[in-house]
Amino acid sequence: MLPRRFELKYVLPERLAQAVRDAAAAYIQPDEFAVTNPRSGYPVCSLYLDSPSMTLFQQTVEGWESRYKLRIRLYDNQPNSPVFCEIKRRRNQVIIKQRVQAPRDLVELALSGQVQSLRSRNPERAVTSEAQEVWDEFWRLRSELRASGITYVVYRREAYVGRNDDNVRVTFDREIWGAPYRPGERLKYPASGAAAPIQGVVLELKFNERYPAWMHQLVTQFGLERCSVPKYVECVRAGRGFGTR
Repeated sequence: MLPRRFELKYVLPERLAQAVRDAAAAYIQPDEFAVTNPRSGYPVCSLYLDSPSMTLFQQTVEGWESRYKLRIRLYDNQPNSPVFCEIKRRRNQVIIKQRVQAPRDLVELALSGQVQSLRSRNPERAVTSEAQEVWDEFWRLRSELRASGITYVVYRREAYVGRNDDNVRVTFDREIWGAPYRPGERLKYPASGAAAPIQGVVLELKFNERYPAWMHQLVTQFGLERCSVPKYVECVRAGRGFGTR
């Protein structure tokens, strides 16, 4: 759980995104998944869950100051690769994200209604109390909402962390698109879908507690205007175009 996490979002033309990245180069370095070829980025795929009445979607559209999202993140289609169950809460401007790694087949069983303890699948490996608590809370919220998988949100991420500050992260997300999820199917990285109507590169400046002076300088130097960029909402709205990517 991150203490007082803040995320500032902007949508930029490609040329401006590159200029911002170059200006920030003295303060950031590629994250651990992007060290070999950072500018090409890496794929990110998340399955978002919601209630039959799309409660979480509506709360985001209406701008509720206190809300949360339930999502399952995966990075490939390998059956033995783990996935990550995430609860992302917003309290006014503060972001609190809880994340737990789990076997893919255990998550698929839970999606079908057969929720088992995280420890039940890994008796030979220690599972921390915190991990078990996040797992239990994720599926409790899912049950409370009667939520099911709604849509995959896919994009290519260029990601950086602070050179001397573990509390800083800068990401550039491109090629954002969504794909439908059909209850009962295996978790997978979808092959096709519909492009989200986001015109530009999504820049996110992320930090804990204190707004770094160099980030503030970037925003001022380039005249960046903060905006809301709910990828889940935009991919749901693009749903009628599924299959046209």
